[in-house]
Amino acid sequence: MRSHPSYLRRAVNFSFVSDHVPPQKPSCTLCYIHTLMKVVSSLTDPDVPHGSVVSIGNFDGLHLGHRQILKTVVQRARDLGVKSVAMTFSPHPVRFLAPARAPKLISTLDQRIRLIENAGIDILFLVHFDDAFSKLPPATFVKQYLVEGLKARAVCVGNNFNFGYKQQGTIATLKGFSAELEVIEVPPVRVRGTLASSSRARQLISAGLVSRACRLLGRWVEIEGELVGGAGRGRSVTVPTLNLKPENELIPKNGVYITRISLDERPFMESVTNIGVRPTFDEREITIETFVLNEPVPADATTARLDFLRRLRDETKFDTPEALRTQIMKDVKRAQKFFRLLGETSHARHSN
Repeated sequence: MRSHPSYLRRAVNFSFVSDHVPPQKPSCTLCYIHTLMKVVSSLTDPDVPHGSVVSIGNFDGLHLGHRQILKTVVQRARDLGVKSVAMTFSPHPVRFLAPARAPKLISTLDQRIRLIENAGIDILFLVHFDDAFSKLPPATFVKQYLVEGLKARAVCVGNNFNFGYKQQGTIATLKGFSAELEVIEVPPVRVRGTLASSSRARQLISAGLVSRACRLLGRWVEIEGELVGGAGRGRSVTVPTLNLKPENELIPKNGVYITRISLDERPFMESVTNIGVRPTFDEREITIETFVLNEPVPADATTARLDFLRRLRDETKFDTPEALRTQIMKDVKRAQKFFRLLGETSHARHSN
């Protein structure tokens, strides 16, 4: 039996559907329910008898601009009494068309599905991006996928939206079908003067500026993956840590961060994380090591989700392990103060 990605294995219900995804015919496509949102990969699966309101995009990181678009989709769908649909792609179009220029993605596919679901979307249409799909003329895409396939009553997109072969399709192309569907252009979102975009969020995360990235995302920067064994120094030389092998492509810049960690989908625990090569011990391999502040760590944990809240400092080479341990204790105190203030702020906000 073949293995499926984690987002399929975690689904609540599976049903396998053999049919074609225009314009090619794959051997098998998947239609399944992921909690409350239906995720489909074929135009025969969406089940939109009364029509839909659609948005199209890569939605990497699902920043505040994306969320505003999806909020508009959900609201317009409710107004019309139809399904809300988000269409996204796997692999990322640039990864397929120009692999050397492909960006490191903020979110895994599993995370992207969860974030889109949390936005209230009814149906996620996950399109396999291949050569045939990339060569669809814009007008053919609109007719085949939006008008006929998804029975779109309206489509919501950002003002820089392009689609179809060589990105030739624009909002003007969509408006050429105004007799068949409404085109809603959603203005961009700016946070403290900065445009909320996936490319800008990637730049900030790569630079370690996770607090600023969080403002654009409207949530914490997150990575997830498997827990793996470390060098074993933590329990005898410095402090005991959890070592994460991430599934995410994009990892914050080397350094020390205030974080929170969830093990095997348990509640989050306050923590401090070091990303780097452990220069004090003359190592070269990048590791992600997390020290949990105030709670016991389950011995049977195998996976983790790690949220980055704030950068504390660069990774530094210390003269001795004892000096490193002293600095770690200083980092812990700063993190504890941060969480204390964060808790007070949250309590005050909910009291008003």
